[in-house]
Amino acid sequence: MLPLTFLANLRQHYTLGVTLSRKITHFYKYYNSRLTGMEVNDKVTKDLLVAFDFDHTLVDDNSDTVARSLLSTKNIDYSTAEKIYKDSNSWTSYMIEIFRIIHENSITGDEIVSAIHRIPPIAGMEELLKYLSSHRRCEMIIISDSNSVFIDEWLKHKNLSNFVRKVFTNPAFFDTADLLNIEPYQNQDFCKISERNLCKGHVLETYISDRQRENVFFNHLAFVGDGSNDLCPSLRLSHGDFIFPRENYALSRKLSRYEGEIKADIHPWTTGNDVLDVIQKALTSKTPEKD
Repeated sequence: MLPLTFLANLRQHYTLGVTLSRKITHFYKYYNSRLTGMEVNDKVTKDLLVAFDFDHTLVDDNSDTVARSLLSTKNIDYSTAEKIYKDSNSWTSYMIEIFRIIHENSITGDEIVSAIHRIPPIAGMEELLKYLSSHRRCEMIIISDSNSVFIDEWLKHKNLSNFVRKVFTNPAFFDTADLLNIEPYQNQDFCKISERNLCKGHVLETYISDRQRENVFFNHLAFVGDGSNDLCPSLRLSHGDFIFPRENYALSRKLSRYEGEIKADIHPWTTGNDVLDVIQKALTSKTPEKD
């Protein structure tokens, strides 16, 4: 027969083991819920998500045509790219050929990047980004048909990279031969008013859904753009949201044809200060949450 002291010690160790096991199980469930965003107390509601286009919105030029101008200044023929665009109606395919010709004519990656660095920002846009980043309850993304090298390089050169949470654009990289490679961001056929390689409305809605799974929600949305491919995200915004079309550009003209489908408030702009004025008033007036 086992001594009573031995049985008592065995029971004590068993109790400690069960308690420790329960604590470990509780910690695992809690930690896992934190990772999956299911902890109710961790819900974060931000005042505003602002999505920006890049060309003719943050920068006062088209980054692709700036790169192409490196050929024009040296009188280098790029008619093969023009033929590709005519046959395919694909701007991405066109730029793939432009970058091939640039490389073939010994124009270096450094020359391309330097040209991108020289593109000026639109007046007031740097101040707008800095203002939004100073508000912890605001978030910024870029959705652009440029490419990742151009956008990343320009943001870094202007010390603005940390202000933008994420960039959605055509992936690009310089290979070991110094050729700039570019790939389409998408190959979509579900949105007829967007380019095949990029539906900005789909990207915006997917980002919002991803953030919700991370338990981050937005009271209001804003889209700042200029071109025809900025129409789709504009049409997906709701009452209480903001559309900022650049005056006298394609988006501004397109919106006038879709008056019956637009729910968000439209605020035309010529400089970043125009956008800043509207957003400052919205954030300081503590507008109610949208439906």
